[in-house]
Amino acid sequence: MDAASLEGRNMSIPITEQRILQIQSGNICAFPGCGTLLVKPGPYGTGKVLIGEMAHIVSETPDGPRGKHVLPEGEHNKHPNLILLCSPHHTEIDTKEEFYTVERLREMKRQHEDAVERAVIQAKKKESSELVGLPFLNEVVHSTLLPVVRMPRFIYSAPCKYGDAQQKEAARDVVVAGTPYLCPFIIREGGVLFAFNDLHQVDGPFRNVVDPRSVERTVVSDWVDDPDRSRWLQTMLNRTLNKLTGRKQLQLDRQHHRYFFAPDEPGKSKTVRYRPLNQTSLSERNVVWNPVRRKTGEPRSHWKHLAVGLQFLHVGNNQWCFCIRPEMRITKDGLESVESDSVGSHVTRHTAHKFNYDLLEDVNFWRDYLSDGKARIILRFGQTSGIAISTTLMPSNIQWPGIPEKFAKPFANVHYEDDLFSSAEFQQLQTDDANFSQEIEPQENQDGLSE
Repeated sequence: MDAASLEGRNMSIPITEQRILQIQSGNICAFPGCGTLLVKPGPYGTGKVLIGEMAHIVSETPDGPRGKHVLPEGEHNKHPNLILLCSPHHTEIDTKEEFYTVERLREMKRQHEDAVERAVIQAKKKESSELVGLPFLNEVVHSTLLPVVRMPRFIYSAPCKYGDAQQKEAARDVVVAGTPYLCPFIIREGGVLFAFNDLHQVDGPFRNVVDPRSVERTVVSDWVDDPDRSRWLQTMLNRTLNKLTGRKQLQLDRQHHRYFFAPDEPGKSKTVRYRPLNQTSLSERNVVWNPVRRKTGEPRSHWKHLAVGLQFLHVGNNQWCFCIRPEMRITKDGLESVESDSVGSHVTRHTAHKFNYDLLEDVNFWRDYLSDGKARIILRFGQTSGIAISTTLMPSNIQWPGIPEKFAKPFANVHYEDDLFSSAEFQQLQTDDANFSQEIEPQENQDGLSE
């Protein structure tokens, strides 16, 4: 018998030729009227098993079935000389080769593969026509992106007494006690400190690190187009997020680039208050907890921590977005992390039960928590310098068939109302625009000509 099973017992047939044959055969035995599926469920739920066999129309050897038929060298193990059959019909064509001639088998193969192709094309056409008949809805889809409505205008730099590898030592000399401002910085170029904060201030947070008389200033937009400095800028923005999340009692998982809640006390769950979707009043949500078994109520052998990936994205000319990516962190006891290989099943199971509305609720939680329920997340580096992130999720209009009604929940509190304090804080940042315009406006000399 000249047999080659789908499991690859005949390794002389190239993988590409096997794949072409299997795809063109459509998982069905090519023998007329057979219809046997060649991939079937295995016993006791063990998955799928392959029962098909690749038969040679012209045998590789002269003494094999139809082996005396002339075929150019190198063509025996290519898909035109192969036919996919169930085991009984493979046996039948090889034991009755006087009836199942080369010409008859080639015609059998051609008719079968043509029928498979026609059936697939007709099924796709029917599927398309059914979709066309569905009523399409005009809907607004909310993304996981928040628009950045304000970026710092300048980056300040000055030589400092620390080298590029002494960031931690320099941080100890930065005076952050009592300041309402965030103070992220980097040291590059052999000992030059770069920050969003105005380093000219003699009583500023960096007074013990740099000399205010040696400060230079660069426009942030100039860094965006520079390959090296754009990476420096991203590092400074990431360190800004570290400062923000630190003030919000989040810890950094450096390995996975995400922030997470930790318990206030070992072995104790933690909750925070926030404003859920479509509600005006605050509610509590678990952010660190030990899940229990539904049937017995017994604690499971792991803890769950709400986590989030945060990132600033440059999306266009002077346009930035703030990306919120809800995640989950798994620990053994609320403190000790679980090995990465063991985390996947827990996180996948948690994510698999989420629908679009659940993801939107998670994004809403993080925007509410990070902004304290305000219209903007304000990251201030000085009185008039900072980053302002709108907490209104960026929307997009789409046309689509929609989702089942039970999952099509509304989203009412898209916008957070501005109050006098947050509005005044944002307006204060805007004054930097006027100051910048005045600085670059050409000065006139005594004759009224621009210098």
